[in-house]
Order: sequence, then C-alpha cells, then structure tokens
Amino acid sequence: MTKNILLLFFISHLSMFGQSISFEKIVKTDSSDTKEILFDRLNSRLIEHFGGQKKYQESIIQSDKEIGVIKFKYSSVYDPKGNRSDDGFIKYNVNVFFKNGRFKITLTNLIHSGKGISLNKITDNEEYPHDESNFLKFRKKAWKELKQFINVQMPLQTQIIEKLITTPSELEGDW
Repeated sequence: MTKNILLLFFISHLSMFGQSISFEKIVKTDSSDTKEILFDRLNSRLIEHFGGQKKYQESIIQSDKEIGVIKFKYSSVYDPKGNRSDDGFIKYNVNVFFKNGRFKITLTNLIHSGKGISLNKITDNEEYPHDESNFLKFRKKAWKELKQFINVQMPLQTQIIEKLITTPSELEGDW
C-alpha cells in the first residue's frame, strides 16, 4: 500500500513538471558509407564549424570512433522581436550515433538562458512550468513564443548537422 502511494506521488510529481523535449532524426546514406567514414566527416568538420580546435575541445562531451558516437554541447541564438529580457541562447546537447549506412541525430537537454529573464529547462508543458513568479505574465507569453521558435529552429539544426555528415569530403574524391 505504501509503495503504491509513493509511486503515485512520484508519477504525479513528474507529470506536473513535464518531460524534457528532444528532437531526433535518422538518416540513411549510401550503404557503402561506413560508420567510420560518417564519423570522420562530422568530426573533421566540427572543428571548422566551431571556429577552431579550442572551441571544439571545449564543446565535445564524447567522441568515440570505434563505438560510433559524437556528443557535443551547442547553442543557438534566441532573439525574439524587439530588445527583450529573454534575448539570449538556447543551449542543448547534440548526440550523433553512427552505423554503417546510417546515422541518428538527437538534440536533448534544451535550456533557455536569457540576458535578463531565463526560461530554463524546456519541457513539453504548454504552460510555463517553473517556480519563478517574477514577471509571470511575461514568462507565460515568452514560453509560448520560445516553444514555437524551438519547433522551427531545432529541425533546421538537425539539417545542418545532416549536411555536414552527408557531404563527402575532398579526401573521399577520386582525383
């Protein structure tokens, strides 16, 4: 009986705060593209994409060619209409898993960090789910705008990563 009550409390507690949202895309490539080739394409292009080796090293969480995984931290600029206190960044983790002839991109752990007001962890809640109550009316409106932005922006981010992986490198050419 006590276990059932604790379980019910735990489930209701989780549903109150919502689940983190994530975005996922699976891409099939030419079957001759080994996981090592796909891994090397992204790994070599990330250094340039980040703007140098130092930023690359600061951003990488895990990079393992043998397993076929690259995980890194990334952020997108968030600049809604006008000069607002929620202008800032959406920070998130990018996980790319490689297999022969395909790869999977997932964007997880999305967090909004504003120059004045941060909306924090982005969940699947329709309404602003966090405890901060200062400027609550603004937060509720900004939350909806942020969610709309994310639903457009994150698929674009997966497309950018997809292009980095699917475009053959110069070394792969037959010259």
